[in-house]
Amino acid sequence: MFYIRIVSVSFWRQRARTLLHLMICTATVIFLGIYTGNLEGNRSQLQHLAEKVPVEATVINLSGGRESGLFIKESLFDGVMNSKHVQDPLFTLQLTAADKEQDFTILAMTSLNGYEKLFCTSEKACVITSELSESLKLKEGDTLTLDLRYYKLDTDTHLSWQILPLERVSYKIAGITDTDTAPAEIMIPMETARDSYLNQGVRFFVSSGSFRVKDPLKLNAFKREMDAIGFLEVIPQAQSALEGYSLTVKDETFIRASKSISKGYRTMRLFFPAICAGLAGAGIVTAYLLGAGRQEEYRLRRLLGMPHTDCLAVYLAEQGVTELIGGMTGGILSVLATGTSIRLAAVCFGIFFFFFFAGSIFTLKIFKKTMLFKEAII
Repeated sequence: MFYIRIVSVSFWRQRARTLLHLMICTATVIFLGIYTGNLEGNRSQLQHLAEKVPVEATVINLSGGRESGLFIKESLFDGVMNSKHVQDPLFTLQLTAADKEQDFTILAMTSLNGYEKLFCTSEKACVITSELSESLKLKEGDTLTLDLRYYKLDTDTHLSWQILPLERVSYKIAGITDTDTAPAEIMIPMETARDSYLNQGVRFFVSSGSFRVKDPLKLNAFKREMDAIGFLEVIPQAQSALEGYSLTVKDETFIRASKSISKGYRTMRLFFPAICAGLAGAGIVTAYLLGAGRQEEYRLRRLLGMPHTDCLAVYLAEQGVTELIGGMTGGILSVLATGTSIRLAAVCFGIFFFFFFAGSIFTLKIFKKTMLFKEAII
């Protein structure tokens, strides 16, 4: 209570100086709020750039002229599916099938809109088009039995294929989709198709593949992983073969945008040490000037018998309370006027208070060393 009463009286007597001190503290925190807000905005832009400018990759043949109807090795397919850098992979495998005398197109897929859960399994189920449903008089829950046939690459030419029988299989109809939007008459999970290949001892492959890079800010790590998996760079002079060995990554737009944002972000971060140094200097200068201007008051307190430690405690209390109120006011104004988040405002207040109060403590050492208040602290 003693310190509170002394500080209150001192604030009223020195209200002009106290008001100036409050204004300096408030302005400092607002400035910090604007700086950190811009810094956070640049960082947020960089992090959300992938959503606005996605980086997509597509498996192609070595010459770079074909994206579908390929023969993509199982190891490449598994490498992409198991990669931590890959998002929304979509691989397909073209098959054909016959039911009595009618032929159908089948597409094995890793994902299908509306049936994501099913297409992550190896369940013997399928989704058919509404047209096929009407033609065969089938409904959801019925069973469709087919003689599967697969495409085999001609390893002599690498440019042609032949169609061979795979196995007879029955699929439960798990859904019926619109004919106009369906990629094939019959869609089955990719792992279900792989089981058919394994059952017959046929080497498994996929026909096409595309995906998004999960974190484009880690493009270099992603590309290193793709190299380790076995993907090759496109060689335009290569033969237009059907093997899918290469990967094209559409990252030019993202790289240009990210470089621009990153440059601004790095430039702003470079100013942070200078800002901290400026805060430390401002804290020391402010505390020194305000304290030095009140040396008569401190001398009077000592002459009235106030102990040396109490004088120092009152000085620190005056500085600390003023900086606390001014900093909190600046933080509130930052949130209301500049849209700074409460979290950032709290961080700014913490940085400000640390440097300014540290400056107040440092001025005590200056006062002692220079004996500016020698009559007050003897």
